[in-house]
Formats: sequence, structure tokens, C-alpha cells
Amino acid sequence: MRFTTQTARASAMSKRRRRGMLTVEWILMITVVVIGIVGGLACVRNAILTELHDLAGAITALNITDSNNNNNP
Repeated sequence: MRFTTQTARASAMSKRRRRGMLTVEWILMITVVVIGIVGGLACVRNAILTELHDLAGAITALNITDSNNNNNP
């Protein structure tokens, strides 16, 4: 009878350890995913700002060309 109780305790401790390891694995995985998302969003932000800067330059060039044509008929 005593052997069964010790086995049950060992089994319960093993389950707690496995549960703890799963928790650590989830925390590490979520941390890596969040770091990846932050890095990806920073790249997207830089790409959008570059495109908007290019668009502003193109609109400015159109305005300058249009104003030059209006001044010299």
C-alpha cells in the first residue's frame, strides 16, 4: 500500500513539472512572437513612410509643373 501512495505522489509531481515546463515553453514562444510582431510592424511603418514621402514628392512635382505651365502660356 505504501508503494502505491509513493507512486501516486511521484506521478502527481511529474504532472506538475510537465505543466510548469509547458508554461515556460508558452511564455518563451509568446515572447518570440511578440518580438517578431514588433519588428515586423516597425518595418511596415518604415515602408509606409517611405512610400508616403515618395508620393508627396510626386505631388509636389506635379504642382510645380502645373504652376510653371500656368505662368508661361
